[in-house]
Amino acid sequence: MSPTPATPSSTMKSTKVAYSGAPPGHVPLINTFDWCFSQPFSSVNDYTPQAQVLDKIEDERPIFVDNSSDRKLTFGQIRSDALALASGLLNLGLNPNEITKLPPTPTCPQGPEIAPVVLIQLPNSLAFAPVLLGTLAAGLTATLVSPALTSDEVAWILQNSRPRVIITAKACLSAMREALKKQEPRDRAFFDSVPIYTFDAAKDHYPSVSSSPPSTSSKTQKTQDWKVLLHSSRSTVTPSTLTPSASTPARTAVILWSSGTSGRSKGVLLSHHALNFSGAHLWHDAGDYHSSAGVRQQRWLGYVPFYHVFGLCNIVLLAVMTGSTVFVMPQFSLDGMLAAIPKRKVTYLHMAPPIAVMLAKAPQVEKYAKRNPKTGKNGFSSVVAAVTGGAPLGHEVVVEVYKRCGFRVRLGYGLSETCSTSLQRGTGEKEMMEQAGETGVPHWGVEVMVADMDVPAPGLVDGKTKAAGIDQEGEILIRAPTLLSAYLPVGVFTTPKDKQPDMTVTSEALTVDGWFRTGDVGAINAHGRLRITDRLKELIKVRAYQVAPAELEAVLCSSPSVADAGVVGVYDESEATEWPRAYVVPRKTEALEDKKELEKLAHELRHLVEKKTAKYKWLMGGVVFVKQIPKSPSGKILRRVLKTGGEGTQGVEIQVYQKKKRRAAAVAKL
Repeated sequence: MSPTPATPSSTMKSTKVAYSGAPPGHVPLINTFDWCFSQPFSSVNDYTPQAQVLDKIEDERPIFVDNSSDRKLTFGQIRSDALALASGLLNLGLNPNEITKLPPTPTCPQGPEIAPVVLIQLPNSLAFAPVLLGTLAAGLTATLVSPALTSDEVAWILQNSRPRVIITAKACLSAMREALKKQEPRDRAFFDSVPIYTFDAAKDHYPSVSSSPPSTSSKTQKTQDWKVLLHSSRSTVTPSTLTPSASTPARTAVILWSSGTSGRSKGVLLSHHALNFSGAHLWHDAGDYHSSAGVRQQRWLGYVPFYHVFGLCNIVLLAVMTGSTVFVMPQFSLDGMLAAIPKRKVTYLHMAPPIAVMLAKAPQVEKYAKRNPKTGKNGFSSVVAAVTGGAPLGHEVVVEVYKRCGFRVRLGYGLSETCSTSLQRGTGEKEMMEQAGETGVPHWGVEVMVADMDVPAPGLVDGKTKAAGIDQEGEILIRAPTLLSAYLPVGVFTTPKDKQPDMTVTSEALTVDGWFRTGDVGAINAHGRLRITDRLKELIKVRAYQVAPAELEAVLCSSPSVADAGVVGVYDESEATEWPRAYVVPRKTEALEDKKELEKLAHELRHLVEKKTAKYKWLMGGVVFVKQIPKSPSGKILRRVLKTGGEGTQGVEIQVYQKKKRRAAAVAKL
């Protein structure tokens, strides 16, 4: 897709139009597996400036290194093991040409294609890359699932993606089996036939495996070690023939899961070309932390979840494309990160905003921040810069990290539906101060527009999107090859062939001229830099995760003790994140006069939410008991009234988590 913008960025200042960026240049249309191992940045081209050209990546180069054990996974072994796993998947009888075709969308005129789905639910580990890339090499579609989800949440994903193979962590197996049992009886035969392969994070020593295949279960048991898939012929897979170049923008590579305001997560379809282009524009714009620093090879820490769009595109795939080395950590630990930075000579850091807050304030940072009086260096001296995304971060924190640690944390902007979109430029203090409160300019090949909210449907005039003026607030729209091709229609795999799937959610998110409506409100200044000021959507942003209020409201209202409930996000400056806060109307109105009874009910609701949802959705913002939930005449919850403490929202507030425990629980999710 290479649309012509309504107003070129070169004329932006004179026309005062809130548009920034430029239409995309050329990126080859190939399978993402082929692209990752083609060494795409080895010569100058549209997406590789001279300063970003990389040396040849030798097969022996370590790409992923287990940070605790030093086990290494090399470039060559990732490629060979991914092909072996691809063969193993195809030998199960999966046919990459058995396509589910969706109707055309503004971002995929050919109509999105979905191959048989492989569900991957793994923690950050050395196994993640070969499992994902092997699935793509086989021409299949991968759906990436958080290991933290409950059985109810996994059941929804199973129901909608109908995977033909499941590869999950052993620690997730119990919840996965519960989720499978929760499927409709009419689907039981299908799900009973789905083979499950497990990864034991505690005992798996991949890639240090024996020459003989791991033991397998009997045929009456469908759970086997994932390495069984590696012991197939490696000569049967040619990825480029499984995903022809013409199909690459249409063929779905991965399905990510993004929370919607309706309460249920939505499957985000990203094509092979979207992933490839994301890597291309990330590296095109990496000069200010790579080439300017004079480093030959990037060295990163891998604690950002690999199943999340941030970790997937910015770390897992980009590391293979560039030959960078990632020191893998299964989960975030401040002490672990601090120790690893000087030991591993980390060059660039990826983080959620709360980690930046820790770097600014945590006492244990001090010994690493202290400079050697002779050399002037400290424990962070190898770090050129850092990037944060997924949630707002105050400029004061950025300045404090720069003063204390010596590197700039740059703000970026992106979504599951768009991959990385914009990034602050530069690594020095001058740029840091000039761009305070902004989220930078669009990446190469990305267009960003702020829609005029004063015209119908917002921004549409004669079927075309109309931009707001410079510094005028409106909804942020994004157009790029990295956009989703569609949302996964609910029930698409069981919809009769003579019936069209419901594409309503997709059509509501994409304008007819190919812009994605983010639901975020912002403005673009005269320098083309984006500033985010608010959100149209009701989603709560906990760290880099999205929480749908409607989902939590449904859980709360399932309690017989609750008459009504409304959930909003409350911002915690000390943790640089929002927390879900519940406003609850007790069924027994007299309970509002009894503090002890309300405390008991609050903790009952806490346990209910803990049982039904992932940890990042828990009610860290507390519970407020009120007489009624403010609603519009049509019955819609007035969340802004709840957030601003409007009339009728005053009540009895109970904190169900202590501050210390709240922080510990949150850090466990980073």
